[in-house]
Amino acid sequence: MYLKDAVATLTLYHPLFLLLIARSDMKGEVQRCIDAGVSHLHVDVFDGVYLDSPYALTFGPQMVGAIKKRFAEHPELVLDIHLCVDRPARYATAMADSGASRIIFMFEAMSLDEAVKLAQTITSLGMKCGVSINPDTSISEIYPLLETGLVDLVDILAVEPGFGGQKFNPVSEQKIKDLRQWREEQHSKNGIDVQILVDGGINAKTIRRVVQAGADICVVGTAIFQNRDNFSAALEELMDSRNTGQEH
Repeated sequence: MYLKDAVATLTLYHPLFLLLIARSDMKGEVQRCIDAGVSHLHVDVFDGVYLDSPYALTFGPQMVGAIKKRFAEHPELVLDIHLCVDRPARYATAMADSGASRIIFMFEAMSLDEAVKLAQTITSLGMKCGVSINPDTSISEIYPLLETGLVDLVDILAVEPGFGGQKFNPVSEQKIKDLRQWREEQHSKNGIDVQILVDGGINAKTIRRVVQAGADICVVGTAIFQNRDNFSAALEELMDSRNTGQEH
């Protein structure tokens, strides 16, 4: 799920989420998300290769397409696809055909030149483009890519990619602050703007910290899906915590 704050106005605006869902009830889980007021889904796609584990294998374009088709009566539903895969460029056209709204790729999966080329491909296919970085990657490494203007979102991982329920890594807080400062400088110089997303370890406590650091969006998994009986209550608790963080 995403808990989102509009960059320009700091006006609260409503969430989104995936993915720690019950795979045996995909339709029901997505419907419960929508019923709770969610308008965006963050779909983690692992191929078992980029992260070398037989358990790091999730969904492909077929599942993305099935979600899009099944919930076609909700045209407001946004599908952000986070590709943690080997050779992510292979997936761009298939994900576009499946109805993806944005592709977020791992910066560490390729060279800078390859990243620029992939961002060009993604945007040429009519999707938005995001980039994600691991906890050990310096935020400054992605600045040359951001300066192309092709990327509109940076996904700062606060956990190691692969599995839900991990502990929040505070190294992400300084990255948020550094990226926010860079964004302000770049926006005043050449109009470049990016949204700052934090992904992993987000709960009622850590959401305050990342909001105070300057995050615009939080991806939430465990904190929502561990409360399957009442998604709305879990979501409301997170929103209240986020609002508290914004007040400081």
